Amino acid sequence: MAQPSDPKPLRDFQLSVFPFVGTEGRDGINYRYHFSINLFAGINGGLEGFEAGGFLNINTGQVTGAQFSGFGNIVHGNMEGLQYAGFMNLNNGNTKAFHGAGFLNSVTGSAEGFLGSGFLNIVGGNSKSFSGAGFANITGGNFEGFSGSGFANITGGSYKGFQAAGFANVTGGTFEGFQAAGFANVTGNPSQGANIAGFMNVNNDMKGLQLAGFMNVARKVQGAQIGFLNIADTVDGVPIGFLSIVKKGALRQIELAGSDVMHVNASFRIGVPVFYNIFSYGFRPFTDEKRQGFGYGVGSEIRLSDFTALQIEAHSTQLRKEWNKNYDQLDMLNELRLTFGTSLPGKLELFAGPVLYNHLYKDKPEDGITGSDLSRYTINETRWDDYVSKWWIGARGGLRLKLN
Repeated sequence: MAQPSDPKPLRDFQLSVFPFVGTEGRDGINYRYHFSINLFAGINGGLEGFEAGGFLNINTGQVTGAQFSGFGNIVHGNMEGLQYAGFMNLNNGNTKAFHGAGFLNSVTGSAEGFLGSGFLNIVGGNSKSFSGAGFANITGGNFEGFSGSGFANITGGSYKGFQAAGFANVTGGTFEGFQAAGFANVTGNPSQGANIAGFMNVNNDMKGLQLAGFMNVARKVQGAQIGFLNIADTVDGVPIGFLSIVKKGALRQIELAGSDVMHVNASFRIGVPVFYNIFSYGFRPFTDEKRQGFGYGVGSEIRLSDFTALQIEAHSTQLRKEWNKNYDQLDMLNELRLTFGTSLPGKLELFAGPVLYNHLYKDKPEDGITGSDLSRYTINETRWDDYVSKWWIGARGGLRLKLN
């Protein structure tokens, strides 16, 4: 409902019992009032002052001042000031106000100030506010400020500020600031700042930090992704997780290697050069007690020239005795690797270097549980309770095939 160019005439006072039943009768909708009292419910042309209603206040024009109602306030014009209701505040214009409601605050136009409700805040236009809701904050336009809700914050336009939700934050436009959600943060356009979620972050372009309990997804990342699974088209920074999949500028290699402990090794290395994941299988066939196991590790590559590189890797393998599926006791081979690689014709790379080994295993002969001597010498051995930790230095080398 559009507002007239000239405000309605202003009077001092009106008292209503029900709409159109009071001191002004039906004539009340043609005037604004400094002071308005509605014992149960009332309707008038606007307010410039103070209004209180036992159940409901209805204003057909603009409101400037303070409104209090046991159930609701309904304003068909712009509102500026303070508005509180036990259940709802409905505003059909723009507001610059403090809105407090037990259930719902709704603003058709833009809003500035504070919106607090037990369930829902809805703003059809832009909002510059501090918004708190038990369930959700919904903004059709751009938002600037703070929004916190028990379930979700949904913004149709751009967001600038801080938002926190028990379940999800969803932004249709750009995002700048900090957001935290129990489950997910989703942004449709470029973001700048920090996204923290219990399960996943989904962004278009991201400049800053994505931190999730499970998965981060983005098109272009300038900064860091930290999560169990990271997915991106390009990364100018570092993805840190159990598995990072990068489409462009990634490191993807198949590795065949041999070492003094695990004689035959096959590995798959994936990520980016600054931080990559290693998935491996190793076999030790040339001993009386054969060992095999699957391993996992992380590494970082430093380019020394166009043809040479230095790799620093940490890797662990849970060993098993030959093919014994029931061998499930602690028998862990840990490695800190330093290797030098040099490019060969095609997509091959030759590498070799020293390894610092640690073998951590359970040794309890009276129960038939014994570890194995993987090396003929050690530089340190520690025993406590039924466990043994041995350290020594060895070497490994092999070939890598670049897949990209």
